Amino acid sequence: MQKKIIALAIASALTAPALAFADVTVYGLVDLSIDRVSDGASPSATTFQLNSNNSRVGVKGSEDLGNGLSAIAQLEGTVAMDAGANTGTTNSPTLLFDRDTFLGLSSTTAGTVVLGQHDAPYKMATRKLDVFADSLAADNRGSTMMGTKNAMMGGGHDARPSNMIGYLSPAMSGFSVAVSSKFGAETAAANTTKGSGYSLAGMFEQGPIYATLAYDTIKFGDAGTGDLGATGGAAVDDKATALKVGGSYTMDAFAVNAVIERLTYTVAATGADLKNTNFYLAGKFNISSTDAVKAAFTKRGNTTGATDNAKQYTVGYDHGLSKNTTVYALYTKITQNGSDPITLVDNPDPSAVSVGIKHSF
Repeated sequence: MQKKIIALAIASALTAPALAFADVTVYGLVDLSIDRVSDGASPSATTFQLNSNNSRVGVKGSEDLGNGLSAIAQLEGTVAMDAGANTGTTNSPTLLFDRDTFLGLSSTTAGTVVLGQHDAPYKMATRKLDVFADSLAADNRGSTMMGTKNAMMGGGHDARPSNMIGYLSPAMSGFSVAVSSKFGAETAAANTTKGSGYSLAGMFEQGPIYATLAYDTIKFGDAGTGDLGATGGAAVDDKATALKVGGSYTMDAFAVNAVIERLTYTVAATGADLKNTNFYLAGKFNISSTDAVKAAFTKRGNTTGATDNAKQYTVGYDHGLSKNTTVYALYTKITQNGSDPITLVDNPDPSAVSVGIKHSF
């Protein structure tokens, strides 16, 4: 009853006439941890931190249009619980709703079309395989927690693009597909090239088996021509592509997940290809209905012509206090060979211990 009252209050504040007859739900995740973090440099520095781990709040609504068709809408934003504020993300630092925020139509027989900002199919494909999702030890998706050669080699694929149109098919005998296209420029001037991007994923889920194959490509436009304009060392007509295969198998109380990913960055000026391969393996064992142990291993391979490989090891324990509340602890360590692509520190081996609590509603 309380959630319904809150939902109605938010709906009224946003667009009362439009949502008066819609099915509206307020939801969210609050995740806070106390972390002991060592940067692994020489000399090393250790800090104690209180961190909000992808805490968020959202409101979503739907309206039955008849014949199996519904209008759907969602507004979701990051909340910095440690600071008591909405801070947005790197891509959207000032937006109240910086996560999946969209409007669409959903059909029980034809699938769902969404417009706005939404996880790319490439990201959706392996999102569920990350056993440490949302924590400081996340994640397997493109090895982004460890950093890749540069933003184009990894971060641009496993992303939540804005200005996109996407489609998700209904499941047919356990198989479904998702595709999306990114509107690369809304500010392009005369004689400039706009960027473009596409994402595709096929997913199969039946019984204990989940399998996926995903592909993503980005062609950069001129700097300043919108979301896919060349920044951070990229140049116009440079192209970044990613291909990955992943899957999981669940047997009684045990589950094992794996992902292998191949990234390619093509420099337009020279035609040179920079490539690297990432690998992720994780397992979870449910000791009881409330307790589970987890472990994950991630490896980032060398980029063509460079020595920048890294490995990450993580172990953790979860204890469910209720259906919606969990306390957890984890330890994670990264070993790097060569210069870290983000901090440029040589051979840093950062590590962290995290103890936290999360509650979903």
